[in-house]
Amino acid sequence: MTREFGSTAWGRAWLKQIEPVLITGPPDRDLPRARALARRAIDDLTIEANQITARLTDRGHEHTITLNIPTWNHREQTVVARTIGQATPSRSGDLPDHLVTELTSAGVRVAPRIDDISATSHTDEASRRHVLAICYALVQNIDEEPVVAVRLRMPRVTAPHSGGSASDDMLALADIDPRTFYATIIL
Repeated sequence: MTREFGSTAWGRAWLKQIEPVLITGPPDRDLPRARALARRAIDDLTIEANQITARLTDRGHEHTITLNIPTWNHREQTVVARTIGQATPSRSGDLPDHLVTELTSAGVRVAPRIDDISATSHTDEASRRHVLAICYALVQNIDEEPVVAVRLRMPRVTAPHSGGSASDDMLALADIDPRTFYATIIL
């Protein structure tokens, strides 16, 4: 049986931040409700750069909440680039689970602490339960496409010509001149 949340090492790294192991203290009553909201109440989840925006309906009220995910510092970015650069991710966004162990051993926290994630709501103050629900939904996305966990923590790279977002190995569509892109073939 597959786990619903945290079926990959990448998802589990995020899940550990949502569900920290508590040695003492009462159980967190927000977690079961947040899991239920993640399953049925999130209508739209958008991941763009270091932000996650979700629309969810709880008790008849619609909430639009944005989570801002902190990026890795320069040292962490270097370690991540070197470690992941040695692995070959597939086109589907899959990354080997062993990379999580390697990154953790190198002192890189794959997921930020839950307290380091800032949340804003378009309707009112974002409740802890809603933030946790969005994080659970995010874990499901990360389980499906582990590279999302890396993209969320990397700073946004801006293409020099277009001002848009592009990674180092990609060219922004606006930077392509269709008149010169295709070579003229002379027979």
